Amino acid sequence: MPPKPQEWGEFVRAFNSIARHRHRYEVFRDFVTLSALSVQNSMRNFMPAERYQALESEYMATVKRYDKEEAIEFARLLARVVFLLEAEPRDILGQLYMELELGNTNTGQFFTPPEVSELMARVTYGDELKAITRPFITLQEPACGAGGMILAFVKVMLSHGHNPAQRLWVQAIDVDRTAALMCYLQMSLWHIPGAVVVGNSLSLEVREVFYTPAHYLGLWSHRLKRREEEQATADAEDPPPALVQAVATVTATETVQTAERPKPTAPQSGRPTQSQFDFGF
Repeated sequence: MPPKPQEWGEFVRAFNSIARHRHRYEVFRDFVTLSALSVQNSMRNFMPAERYQALESEYMATVKRYDKEEAIEFARLLARVVFLLEAEPRDILGQLYMELELGNTNTGQFFTPPEVSELMARVTYGDELKAITRPFITLQEPACGAGGMILAFVKVMLSHGHNPAQRLWVQAIDVDRTAALMCYLQMSLWHIPGAVVVGNSLSLEVREVFYTPAHYLGLWSHRLKRREEEQATADAEDPPPALVQAVATVTATETVQTAERPKPTAPQSGRPTQSQFDFGF
């Protein structure tokens, strides 16, 4: 169920009251950054000390640009986002970005409406998700934006009775840091295990990696490593024909360690296109 118009209005009014002397895109970027860093650093015990300190320093440098009341209002805005996301997994931040008319005035980014994302998910992968026979599946989004496609996929999973926190791991990549942090925040709030990479899927550039709380708390590093080992054993016992090996494409989900960075997978032939979500089954 989409949020009611008055709920959108409350967020927009509160947002517009913050730092009127600053560009609205700058305020939105800082809001997303502060919120995402707060969530990431809540997992301090799982993170390398130097990574935690770097993010903490960035948080303090960002929040110091605002007065005390404005900083408190950022926290209230995050509470509103939690409320707006509660009803169902859908791209709230992308919609708010468009509602605030930031796409037209800054970077030219436009986010797919949630209804379109859900339609694509149901048409493309609805039947395949009715029964998941393996312990979990992986999903890779090479240009994730705010995570709308991922949230739509999660909604379809839930409609078939599957718990994404136990049956799904996501690697999401975007070249734009703010968009990647929007995706990270929404994945985190919906307790979706995964890693959000700030980088370039085409050049395999990796600048930063943010792991969701569900990734740490669900011990997904071990689950991914165990599946990789099982797959290696199965391939050794029953290797595919040489021709199949030559043309087969594999979703390269990284074995995620807290001190390591996964590398995005180069585009492969024979896989679904970006418009088909690139889900790895």
